Amino acid sequence: MYRNLVFIIVTLCIFVSPLGAQDPGTAVKKTEPAKAPATESAVSKKSAPAEISETSALFTKLKDTGRTGIALLLISIAALTFMLERLVNLRRSRISPKGLFESADTLWEAKDYDGILKLCANKKSALSKVLVEIVMQRSRKLEIVSMLAGDVASREIRHHLQRAYPLAVCATISPLLGLFGTIVGMIGAFETVAVAGEMGDPSLMAGDIAFALITTAIGLVIAVPSLAAYHFFKVRTTIYALNLEELAGNTVTRWFPAETQTDKA
Repeated sequence: MYRNLVFIIVTLCIFVSPLGAQDPGTAVKKTEPAKAPATESAVSKKSAPAEISETSALFTKLKDTGRTGIALLLISIAALTFMLERLVNLRRSRISPKGLFESADTLWEAKDYDGILKLCANKKSALSKVLVEIVMQRSRKLEIVSMLAGDVASREIRHHLQRAYPLAVCATISPLLGLFGTIVGMIGAFETVAVAGEMGDPSLMAGDIAFALITTAIGLVIAVPSLAAYHFFKVRTTIYALNLEELAGNTVTRWFPAETQTDKA
């Protein structure tokens, strides 16, 4: 649980820190025109925007980027949502809870098959579905029981892998969308220079260039943690899958010892 909290905090820091690092540029841009001698009223007017700039800088930058920024914001919210969903649902207790196999094994020795079904119904997990399948197919041959149990385990693991795949989609789309914003911003910058002519002020294109750079930065800020989270959950799912397959194999071998020995002979 503590590792999950640390992962959430680190992810939020990665999302926010690059945007917060651009605040000084915004503050300088606002204070440059003020070259007149400072008075008490001027100082009071400067202090209020300085306090607001830190909290509203992100929303101001996203507003300046237009529809591209809004799309990137939605993608970041979606990526964070999928991260939280995987942190909550991709746990060992959802795959192979501790003590479930031991409790089911005790009931199997007592031939209390209904008790195993009730136990698995109370502890919903991938392992419980495998145990239910074994109990329901116990009258069939060992090969069929083993195959059906393996199919259930594989299906559950594929389900968890598919739930992490949207993070890879967010990691792929966000930099491309940021690049699209960069291209649009640079087109606008060159159009501004073309309209202004040779004697135009080069600072006129600063806004379009800033738009281009901000969208690229936001796209990368979303892509890096999303891709890292995708591989993190993929590796974790693989580890749980190996554990689940081992438990399923041990269950079939232990619950059907006579047929196992016959096959070996």
